[in-house]
This record gives sequence, C-alpha cells and structure tokens, in this order.
Amino acid sequence: MSTREGSWAWILQRLTAVLLLALLGAHFFVLHFVPSETYITFSGVAARLQGVLFWVIDFGLLVISLYHGLNGVRAVALDYWPRVDRSLSLALIIIGLIATLYGGRALTVFIRGM
Repeated sequence: MSTREGSWAWILQRLTAVLLLALLGAHFFVLHFVPSETYITFSGVAARLQGVLFWVIDFGLLVISLYHGLNGVRAVALDYWPRVDRSLSLALIIIGLIATLYGGRALTVFIRGM
C-alpha cells in the first residue's frame, strides 16, 4: 500500500466518523423530538420516508456506516496481514456494494409499501 492510499483511507475514516455523528444526531432528533403522528411501524416509517430529507438521512447513514466499518476492518486486517491488501480491498468493496444495494432496496420497499 502506498503512503498516498493510506493517507486517504485515514482521512476518509475520520471524515465518515464526523458524518456518522451528524447523521445519527439528525436521525435521533427526527425520531424522538419532532412531533409526528407517524409512529415506528411499517406504515409510519413508510410515511416518514416519503420525504426526501428522511430518505437521504437514512441512505446516507447506510452508505457512510458501511464505508466506515469496512474501512476499519480493512485497516485492522492489514495490521496483521499486510500482503493481502489488493484481495482484501476487492472483497470488502464487493461486500460493501452488495450491502448498499440490499439496504437501498430495503429503503425503497418502505417508499413503495411493498
């Protein structure tokens, strides 16, 4: 791994941590402090996700938390097995893409109501 690649991974890990805090705060605030008749049921979540802002917050949480977690797994694994850099990175990218597609599909089910 080059120093340049390692620097970007380090910077993005910190940036996603800050974004996670902001999005989790927004998510928590919306669910617990915004008065709403939409309770935490399938229909309530579907109603809330009709607004673009709520969908962006939830999808952002999905993508950013996946990147943050998988980048952390990669960093720890490379500490123990530095020779598996390319294969490990490719495997984690594939896992991240599949999980993003699966999670994005789950969010669209709420919007369409099955």
